[in-house]
Amino acid sequence: MPSFKPQSLTWPADRAVLLVHGIGNASAADAPFPVHELANALGASASNVAVYTLNYDFINDWAARKLQVAPGISAIGRAVAKRYDNAELSETLAEYVGDIIWPVLHQDTRLAIRDAYMAQLQQIVLDCGESALQRGHDPLEYRVSIIAHSLGCFHTYEALHAAVREPEYRLQPGSDLTQLESVTLMASPVQLMRTVAGDIGALVPAASQLATLDPSGLVLPVEIVGRKLVPATRKFVSVTGSQDPVGGHLLGKKNGWAFMDIAGQQTTIVPQTLVAGNAAQSLALALKAGAAPASAVASVVPNPHSWSDYMTREAALVAGLLA
Repeated sequence: MPSFKPQSLTWPADRAVLLVHGIGNASAADAPFPVHELANALGASASNVAVYTLNYDFINDWAARKLQVAPGISAIGRAVAKRYDNAELSETLAEYVGDIIWPVLHQDTRLAIRDAYMAQLQQIVLDCGESALQRGHDPLEYRVSIIAHSLGCFHTYEALHAAVREPEYRLQPGSDLTQLESVTLMASPVQLMRTVAGDIGALVPAASQLATLDPSGLVLPVEIVGRKLVPATRKFVSVTGSQDPVGGHLLGKKNGWAFMDIAGQQTTIVPQTLVAGNAAQSLALALKAGAAPASAVASVVPNPHSWSDYMTREAALVAGLLA
């Protein structure tokens, strides 16, 4: 496996954001990071923000990995179809959602991505210190945020819990003074993954090592310093759409078993509308179009899981978090 080289930037001012992608190939022309949407959201202040992108595609040889865990993927499909209990959509949902949550079945992939994630966060901290000291500023006054989408939310959740629990990373918010300004998870499948992974049980390797599957439930990542709890981030934000099955909604109805609702999070539910008529058919078409290359399928129905759309529709929220 090729070695991961974290991105290093000189900060233009005192703010930085890390974008973490979800499913698909983030290197492909049809699936870029939403940097243009971010710039539009920030407006005139965009030039003051250092924008990092975490691309772990070199780790994700998706086809090969998926062949290794084929029985587990079949189990995911059955679990998803049963959970959603919608005959018209079950096959599409099983395939689409399965593509997002199957990495819980492959421990080596998860750990490799987590190591890359931690290396990138460490580099951001180094860049922060160097950029601040070059200007004679206090690095503690510089701010780092994360915006993740879809499967990237899962990797972010796991990375943050590793950061607060494992001192060797030197990323603990209290002991190492590396508290993030904000973490925004867009269309997070963390609760969905927790539920379905529980359904397929023993097929998930080293489940006890996953913060997502902690028996005590989903919690905000915090470091315990004496009697004090120091959160990994000052603001923990969840954004999902009212029609996004990955974010816990199906045809406008919230599914508690799939909706991430962690105590202490700030939640925004984006109103979404499907094409009038057969809503289930419209959703199936949107998901299939969103999962295919842009040149292969005409996007006649807006994909409720689109990262670009979330960034555009919640531009004011994003700008406020990075202000």
